[in-house]
Amino acid sequence: MGLTAMLVGSISGTGMHMMNNALQKVPLSRRPWLHVGYFFLGGYIGQRWVRLEKELVMDINEIRADKGLPPMVATNAWIKYENPE
Repeated sequence: MGLTAMLVGSISGTGMHMMNNALQKVPLSRRPWLHVGYFFLGGYIGQRWVRLEKELVMDINEIRADKGLPPMVATNAWIKYENPE
């Protein structure tokens, strides 16, 4: 999931910059260093999103354990939920 999120974020970052250039009706390759910058920024945001989701699930399970509720169960789709010990 980490590599996929990074690639999607990177492509989205570059795509947003190119769309911005297209809306301004300037050449798409104007300021090419920003393509690279937004590529890496989008990759970082994609990686951070995965970590944030995992932290939120762990916090939710902690709160549920304090209330005496069972932990969230995994769907094994994208996020593997962990059972608190």
